Amino acid sequence: MKALGKGSVASIVKVGLNIAWVILWIALGGLIIAALGYAGLLAAISAGYVDANILTGGGGDIRVGDSDGSNFNITYDEPGGATWPVVVPALMIGAVVIVGGLVIVRRLGKLFDSFTSGEPFRRENATHLRYIWIAMLVIELARYVLFALTGVLLAAFGTPEGTTAKFEADIDLTNWMAILVLIVLAEVFREGARLKEEQELTI
Repeated sequence: MKALGKGSVASIVKVGLNIAWVILWIALGGLIIAALGYAGLLAAISAGYVDANILTGGGGDIRVGDSDGSNFNITYDEPGGATWPVVVPALMIGAVVIVGGLVIVRRLGKLFDSFTSGEPFRRENATHLRYIWIAMLVIELARYVLFALTGVLLAAFGTPEGTTAKFEADIDLTNWMAILVLIVLAEVFREGARLKEEQELTI
């Protein structure tokens, strides 16, 4: 099977990217629902309908109706770990990864469109590669920043009872190497497009 053109490996990859695009949008929708649900839970706790213990673990109850919960009452005894210093950074990390993934998949899709058409050395392909490595860089840096933010918040507000916080400052060399390779490839495609344009002008 040929690498470029219609019916090639590039066209198969394009189908996979379309599927990934849909999955990422579904994940983004799920993240938004989770964020709204958590905001609603905090509002219910603030209004007194739900015990704050539900976030930190231990016994408590959910009350709906009269102030004494006579109309509806559910008791629970579950481990927590869902306080806002933990959940908010986690939601932010999820948002950065998903949005960054959407940017990467969209640009890859445009890149493979040109591969499918059999014209890889276009000037816009260098731009697509640049957006991809920038998105990867933002995701990687945001990961470190938000992990640090989580540590600061837990240090300031305390670790939820029954949970253990463990942080490891690991550097993923694979991601950084991929970013460097994409930077080089972007310049290669830019130079290739320039030479192609010069050749067309000469002809």
